[in-house]
Amino acid sequence: MLLDLSKVPFSTRGSYMALSWLGKEFQGEEIREGLYFRTVHGSAASSLLARIVPENEGKELKYDIEARPEEVLLKAEGKQCRIAWQDEKTLLFYGNLPFAFEVLTKDRPYTFAQPWKQGDREFYLINCFKGNSRYMLRCQQGELELEQEWKAQSAAGCRLHSKGEEYLIAVEENFEEWRDRGLVYDYHKAVENQKKALESFARSLPSVPEEYQEGAQIAAYVDWSGMVSPCGLLKRESMFMSKNWMCSVWSWDHCFNALALSYHCPKEAWDQFMVMFDFQKRSGNLPDSVNDCKVIHNYCKPPIHGWTLRKLMKNMELSREQITEAYEKLARWTLWWLDCRDENGDGLCEYTHGNDSGWDNSTAFRELPPVTLPDLAAFLVLQMDVLSDLAKSLGKYTDADLWKIQADQMLDRMLKTLFAEGKPLARAGLDMHVVENESLILYLPVILGKRLPADIRENLIHILESDKFKTEYGLATESPRSPEYESDGYWRGPIWAPSTMLILDGLKECGEEEFVREMTRRFCRLVQKSGCAENFDALTGEGLRDRAYTWTASVMLVMAHEYL
Repeated sequence: MLLDLSKVPFSTRGSYMALSWLGKEFQGEEIREGLYFRTVHGSAASSLLARIVPENEGKELKYDIEARPEEVLLKAEGKQCRIAWQDEKTLLFYGNLPFAFEVLTKDRPYTFAQPWKQGDREFYLINCFKGNSRYMLRCQQGELELEQEWKAQSAAGCRLHSKGEEYLIAVEENFEEWRDRGLVYDYHKAVENQKKALESFARSLPSVPEEYQEGAQIAAYVDWSGMVSPCGLLKRESMFMSKNWMCSVWSWDHCFNALALSYHCPKEAWDQFMVMFDFQKRSGNLPDSVNDCKVIHNYCKPPIHGWTLRKLMKNMELSREQITEAYEKLARWTLWWLDCRDENGDGLCEYTHGNDSGWDNSTAFRELPPVTLPDLAAFLVLQMDVLSDLAKSLGKYTDADLWKIQADQMLDRMLKTLFAEGKPLARAGLDMHVVENESLILYLPVILGKRLPADIRENLIHILESDKFKTEYGLATESPRSPEYESDGYWRGPIWAPSTMLILDGLKECGEEEFVREMTRRFCRLVQKSGCAENFDALTGEGLRDRAYTWTASVMLVMAHEYL
């Protein structure tokens, strides 16, 4: 399997480092095109640390690049530089193609390299202030030569050049507790170990039909390489949404990744599900996103955690301790919505911003929030149903009855207030006026399946299976007929993995299995065509935005396994 490093970064499970091929601009910064060494730590003001530059006597060379999950090859003038991971903290460079490790210093104060020695072993320490990171370079074979102009506090230009007929150079992440581990590197063994690690991980994921193996391979790599080890605020191994620039965990994205891990990796699945609950406030609220250094509380994400937990429990056995923990945290999360997000006291919760729904700029939020939507009520109904079941399993029978009563009451309010003549509505403001829109978000209540009255259920099914949202590639998030449809409009048109899975899961519960199979096939073909993009042009299938997104990978794997 070949990787396009302009779309999918070269990284490994657990690592906060990555290699990416970048053009002349990245996140608003003008740069030179090339292969970049990056950090994905959340504290970095810039993730760009150094450019890898093949050269001949100090002159840059044009070169070919060939990337696979286990190794990157740079080739020029009949020579090559091979790059592979020794482990999550160490990147190896091996070969005979001379190259420079060009540390970025422009607009990066306090960045420099300096010789370092521990015992009889020599290193170069690189301090990347804007990246809030430090690295040790060691030459096990060949030599390194430092070219740097020192300017009192910072380097003005900093390059480390490989020297010798053949080299083996290690770049190791270095925090204050760094100590030389005394390792002797075997490059070929490192490549083989990486290959075996990915193959083992891929085997642990849900199996998919043979015709979608190509998509499953890239999905496995995206999920595997997207994982980071416990560090800083993160106390569990966690799957970032991407190691391009979406380098965090969001409070609904993690649910889909937990599902992909739940078939054969119960510990990893549990950690991925619970990671956001590690940051739950006393009030019960979950943050919008977290990484190793930052927690964002300005927003939240929709309460799909009851839906997720129910599916997890079909795939993996939870201990009583885990069930108790899940019950307590899920109950607090649910009560936060009921207590803190019902501004007009009508018994229906509101979103205070599109970001809270996960559908940031959906046309359902075209007017100033708060906005009351039926998807939120449906998620809470389902979540309270799950809480009722959990309470029964724990012997909390009074609690079980109360959750069931609340679920039924919310369902009744949703049907009376957020549906008219069988059609779902968005209502904005405290006066609850109707917001006209053609967003797919209104049809998410289908997730309740046969919990819905037959007439409403049939109406949702009819519209979802019509041409209102359906395209050659799947379900658009805004009807292509809408005047507000945008081909690259984020939640105003493109196809997304989570909306696809939530809708199809509900339709499957309604018995619409053939339609679900066909839409799943379309989504799988979409991933095979355009990779694990954050979202996709609904009319062309082109991948959009971040092109190595883990929830896209996870949804493809789960749906291909469950629905085909």
